[in-house]
Amino acid sequence: MRTPAVAFALLIVLGQTTCSFGTNIARGGQVTQSSLYGNAVPERAIDGNHASIWSAGSCTHTQNDHKPWWRLDLLKMYKINTVTITNRKDCCHQRLNGAEIRIGNSLNDNGNANPRCAVISSIGAGTSETFVCNGMEGRYINIVIPGRKEYLTLCEVEVTGQPSGTKIANIARGGQVTQSSLYGNAVPERAIDGNHASMWSAGSCTHTQNDHKPWWRLDLLEIYKINTVTITNRKDCCHQRLDGAEIRIGNSLNDNGNANPRCAVISSIGAGTSETFVCNGMEGRYINIVIPGRKEYLTLCEVEVTGQPSGTKIANIARGGQVTQSSLYGNAVPERAIDGNHASMWSAGSCTHTQNDHKPWWRLDLLEIYKINTVTITNRKDCCHQRLDGAEIRIGNSLNDNGNANPRCAVISSIGAGTSETFVCNGMEGRYINIVIPGRKEYLTLCEVEVTGQPSGTNIANIARGGQVTQSSLYGNAVPERAIDGNHASMWSAGSCTHTQNDHKPWWRLDLLEIYKINTVTITNRKDCCHQRLDGAEIRIGNFLNDNGNANPRCAVISSIAAGTSETFVCNGMEGRYINIVIPGRKEYLTLCEVEVTGQPSGTKIANIARGGQVTQSSLYGNAVPERAIDGNHASMWSAGSCTHTQNDHKPWWRLDLLKMYKINTVTITNRKDCCHQRLDGAEIHIGNSLNDNGNANPRCAVISSIGAGTSETFVCNGMEGRYINIVIPGRKEYLTLCEVEVSGTESDDLPEYSCN
Repeated sequence: MRTPAVAFALLIVLGQTTCSFGTNIARGGQVTQSSLYGNAVPERAIDGNHASIWSAGSCTHTQNDHKPWWRLDLLKMYKINTVTITNRKDCCHQRLNGAEIRIGNSLNDNGNANPRCAVISSIGAGTSETFVCNGMEGRYINIVIPGRKEYLTLCEVEVTGQPSGTKIANIARGGQVTQSSLYGNAVPERAIDGNHASMWSAGSCTHTQNDHKPWWRLDLLEIYKINTVTITNRKDCCHQRLDGAEIRIGNSLNDNGNANPRCAVISSIGAGTSETFVCNGMEGRYINIVIPGRKEYLTLCEVEVTGQPSGTKIANIARGGQVTQSSLYGNAVPERAIDGNHASMWSAGSCTHTQNDHKPWWRLDLLEIYKINTVTITNRKDCCHQRLDGAEIRIGNSLNDNGNANPRCAVISSIGAGTSETFVCNGMEGRYINIVIPGRKEYLTLCEVEVTGQPSGTNIANIARGGQVTQSSLYGNAVPERAIDGNHASMWSAGSCTHTQNDHKPWWRLDLLEIYKINTVTITNRKDCCHQRLDGAEIRIGNFLNDNGNANPRCAVISSIAAGTSETFVCNGMEGRYINIVIPGRKEYLTLCEVEVTGQPSGTKIANIARGGQVTQSSLYGNAVPERAIDGNHASMWSAGSCTHTQNDHKPWWRLDLLKMYKINTVTITNRKDCCHQRLDGAEIHIGNSLNDNGNANPRCAVISSIGAGTSETFVCNGMEGRYINIVIPGRKEYLTLCEVEVSGTESDDLPEYSCN
């Protein structure tokens, strides 16, 4: 509604209105605007000067902004009667056409999202126009030109109204607080006790130790759009300590919340005074005050926050996860803890329950890595709440000990019957969240588990991609490498699926090249045909190549994987270098469209069993003794003195005696670099228990076609049994040089049958 000021004046003269516009409450406010043109500061609009000629220096001016705005902060809530605007006279009065007056308590969109009092159709050059707002409530009054680029100029803004009697809520009072450390008994709660006393002796100021990067954090318990943060500084001492502190607002607890977006930098706050910082509707659950970059004491005598709920729910990321537990009592499945139901009476059927296990556990798989802010647990109400006492929350990416060996977020001292308790994990990273009761036999019952956090941006590494693969046979060109090419295409025509012949007990094997603790194996099945071929296949994990690796311990049996889909199998930290997928007990084609593996290095080195053996060779060139090949030194330059050398023998050989029988997995040979690497071309590796022909008549593991100069090559021997390993160049006169020979394998249970010839 627009009513010209002159008309209002006439009504007053005629006694036809009882309105009293009263005091101009704008004069005591604080102002800002979207940008600054020259020195035309926003304060000009509340200076009490109606001069409307630009040269008089009493009109505001922004740049040519998109959606330019000017905002008045009345510092408390008023019921607004009228807003009167004086337009520029000497030029450009039409710029104000279409501007809006907005009134409210929010700083979302810089306050421009508050309710609208009026649209300014036009204000004549150099004239004043009054807009009636009918008691609209608000602390902030905005004048904004929406929808276009424009200069915003105001020569005066006058506001009438009366205090609403409504206090601007200090939402900090209902929050929870913590800080980086504690000095004496100056607990973080002092900053939200409603007491502005700023003398240390009054006992109302917080205090940390002399920390590097000290911080204080407020948890509002839900997400708010934050308008302002007001901080009261200490009076009697040391007010400069706050200089350079930052206010951070957001939903993350990474770096204890100090990595959230910044609202403001505190240049300084006078001793014993309060300073308000405008955060323009920044969204967040957590408000941090942190002093970055130096060691300092952090003291806050009061922190007050204004804002309104954002309407954004804090996502419970547990709801989309997968769960399991150590055992099952009745039908109290682990899924009950993430069903969104907080019912805590057993009869309601919403609480999990294990058997009376030693070290019972429950595990949530979030399916990707998250930075975990909080874990909230609801305990059983009708019985036995003390069972949870001493439980631990563990978070990480490992499934060692079923995930219970991951880093600890918290120990649950106790949770009251039927109540919920929240544990802060400060951005700990992990895919798996475990709740475990260590050190005793107990029943584990959880009525609800809720988790907040955000994706870490860290991908879960597929360790299969760096491995080497082989399979029992080859159908066409469907090589075993197709299963680790990173391509999930499951149509045969796409050329990304492996395929064996119709073998008895077909298999595919991945060599990870070192020992890993395996968390999961994910298999993608063929889509266009024959998905049932994988039914009954087994996943085997271990360090042996007996039976081509198929005798290693079993992680899982694949009952079925639907056509074109992927299935994940949990291996709980099983250790191994080799992962086999094998179809036992029948003739079948084995096809795999993708195999993905997660895990972490076990820290267990693959033993080089050659180091404990005894060696000899067909002859000796200089002092290049056969022991050089098992000295642990990979130096491949002759001058380094670590390579063996024979004379130019007919059928030269080198032999390792392991002193007992082993099942040999691999033999790795390092060739000479500076000269003559081709001498090894055509050499053979023989393994067995016979010394006929100096051991060269034993069964052959491999023929060495070539090994590059100075490089190492590994040959897979699939568990061949033997005490002796020979490397021999058959059929010609040659020098034999070896710079290192490494052997992996496991002791055989069989006793050797020695030949005496």
